[in-house]
Amino acid sequence: MKKILVVASNEYLIAVTSKAFLIGVIMMPVFMGGAIGVQYLTRDQVDLTTRKIAIVDETGRLFASLAQAADARNKNGIYSNDQEGEARQQSAAKFELQQVQLGEDNGKRIDVPLTKRVKNGELFAFAIIDPDVFDPNSGGVVRYHSQTPSYQALSNWLQKAINLEIKRARIDELGLSPESVAALSSQTALQQFGLVETTAGGDVIEAKEENRILTFALPFGGIMLMFMMIMTIAPAMLNNVLEEKMQKISEFLISSITPFQLMMGKLIGTVGIGLTLSTIYLGAAIGLAHYFDISDSIPFSLYAWFVFYLFAALVIFGSIFSAIGAACSEIKDAQSLMTPVIMLVVIPVMCMGPVLDSPTSLFAKAVSLFPPATPMLMFARIAIPPGPAAWEIVLGTLLTIAFAIGCVWAAGKVFRIGILSQGQAPTMAKLAQWIISK
Repeated sequence: MKKILVVASNEYLIAVTSKAFLIGVIMMPVFMGGAIGVQYLTRDQVDLTTRKIAIVDETGRLFASLAQAADARNKNGIYSNDQEGEARQQSAAKFELQQVQLGEDNGKRIDVPLTKRVKNGELFAFAIIDPDVFDPNSGGVVRYHSQTPSYQALSNWLQKAINLEIKRARIDELGLSPESVAALSSQTALQQFGLVETTAGGDVIEAKEENRILTFALPFGGIMLMFMMIMTIAPAMLNNVLEEKMQKISEFLISSITPFQLMMGKLIGTVGIGLTLSTIYLGAAIGLAHYFDISDSIPFSLYAWFVFYLFAALVIFGSIFSAIGAACSEIKDAQSLMTPVIMLVVIPVMCMGPVLDSPTSLFAKAVSLFPPATPMLMFARIAIPPGPAAWEIVLGTLLTIAFAIGCVWAAGKVFRIGILSQGQAPTMAKLAQWIISK
């Protein structure tokens, strides 16, 4: 055990005192802050080129209203301040509408020449309004054509403006008063609460209003932080083991300690590095929670569960990656064996959507009890009130611990043989033979 701790402390101290570690710790918040800063600085960098759109109004009733709405928007709706004259700051592009009449030859397609005008740059887009859009039973549509589909502001505005005019026309046809329309359109706010609690003495504890953003941010942030830690730490261990093997350092080390002691020392040191990084980030998260006065909404047990599941995940994937590094002699050989392991890391992220949407579903229960995915997904389910049943947490924890122990045992068998092997790259079948060999 003493030799394992010596290797672990050596791996840990070399890593945490290196410039790369310190730079990595500093650069993460710098990158995040930089991303926010770039978004802030570029918020006003908007293309203000006037968007010209041709309108083919087959109803003969909409264009005048649309042109009037566009003029009102261009005068008052595209400025970010309320000042007048040159002090006004334009924050969105103007919309310029052009009416196009259908020719006498109704068989001629109007969309062909309009498409040419869009390609030539004369127009940004064109829209064809079906003649029966005022009839709710006709299925009439507005066909919007553009070669820049990523620009949604114009199409969204046009849809809203057309539907507003159609709504006004239908109100007039039905003879409804403005008061009746306002009463029909008014909506009641829905506030989301947790459950009411009752104490042993019979006192009722009022339910707290749910924070929808916090309810989603905690499990999502936990999964992404855990994923980031795994992808940062585990592959680094593979590279470390492979580099020492290629430089013949491992042959010198195992003359003093056993291969399993060497692997365990490296694994413990690597897990310590991951926990150190996560402690720094969790400390920052706790500080932000206190700053925004939401710390009472985050139970302390959630931090403990995160540390435990991160520890288990690092042991699982750290041992697997170290075994791959020991079994290979070149980085290209290791890359081919890493693919299925990477898939195991990615599976929880791919399943995150359905689990967050319905954490009590049969799928969420099943996938969160799959040991490689349990650390991320079980933590996410614990973070979403009311959380999984106690038996699910216990079973998931036991399965994760058993799987982690199995991974360490299997990795030790591969490490013992692979650390001194040279030549042909091993296959998955070969690694399996090494595991079951005596």
